[in-house]
Amino acid sequence: MIYRKVKTNLSRTLSSIEQDKATSDDYVKCILADPQIAAYIVQALVPEFKEMEAEKIIPCIGEPTVMLRFPERLGVKIQNVNNESVDEDDGKIIYDIKFPLYYNGKRREFIINIEAQKSSKKSKLGYRLENRIAYYMGRMISEQNGTEFVNSNYDDLKSVYTIWICMDTKKSEDSIIEFGMKSSLIYGKIKKIPQIDKLNGALINVRTRATKNKKQSKNKLIGMLEELFSKSEFIEKKKILEEDYGLKMSMELEGRMCEMCNVSDYWEEVATEEGKEIGEKQKIISQVVKKLQKDKSVAEIADDLEEKEEVIAPIYEAALSMKPDYDVEKIYELLEKNKKLA
Repeated sequence: MIYRKVKTNLSRTLSSIEQDKATSDDYVKCILADPQIAAYIVQALVPEFKEMEAEKIIPCIGEPTVMLRFPERLGVKIQNVNNESVDEDDGKIIYDIKFPLYYNGKRREFIINIEAQKSSKKSKLGYRLENRIAYYMGRMISEQNGTEFVNSNYDDLKSVYTIWICMDTKKSEDSIIEFGMKSSLIYGKIKKIPQIDKLNGALINVRTRATKNKKQSKNKLIGMLEELFSKSEFIEKKKILEEDYGLKMSMELEGRMCEMCNVSDYWEEVATEEGKEIGEKQKIISQVVKKLQKDKSVAEIADDLEEKEEVIAPIYEAALSMKPDYDVEKIYELLEKNKKLA
């Protein structure tokens, strides 16, 4: 496996908690790039491999390149192999995982990209994920110009797959959605309609936030992915993956899974504490708003709540600026913004 570091100035400014979250994401990428896991994904989504057993697909998978935020935390050696797509006009995209896939004795090659995505919701992303998938499909085709084909040798184009694994699916919505180009005849008669199989995308929705005692997905790939990233005890998880899905626990895969669980548990505990702290702050804001609506002064509110006036004053001013709505969450956001500007 080839590892590369994601070059970004943002990494230097992340807090220790944010770095732990990014490290957890790095472990997820390494696990998804493991040949056994990649073979399961290929088997489910690439038609040429659907009838092959996963263990026979493994030799068909070329060496994956994995982009990591904090490879030093994983103790891996960085190699200078490109996993970026750079276009002078369209900018740069960085693929989480990318590898070649060979079929029929290497006489046919596919290019596979796997992306680990925490959410597919537009409200969190700010865009529709399927549009980003379409963009990746297009870039994986266009970047072959000059590398996989030259001039007008378009028959040398390799089929591409960009596969997105999303991890915030509702309990009843585990699913796999395929994207691609379809040919259809809109006029005339023809013996055979030419099909385009070069652009392929997929969205895999797994229920990693489901309850511990959830039923296994009826889809084998989703069931395996859900178990990989579940909150189960590591020993129990390992047993299920070996017995139900036939995974062989190499030292590397087992180590990555164990470390991922440890990091995830840590930052989830921190996130819980942060949530409690935010809740307490919003509780005070709500109390201030109620008394503000009764025309009480800062001094009176501070006295009622047994708080110092310097604590109540900024809350009072922020709430007053949002009259008459007094939205507690917006007031909290404004206070946090003002704190950063101070």
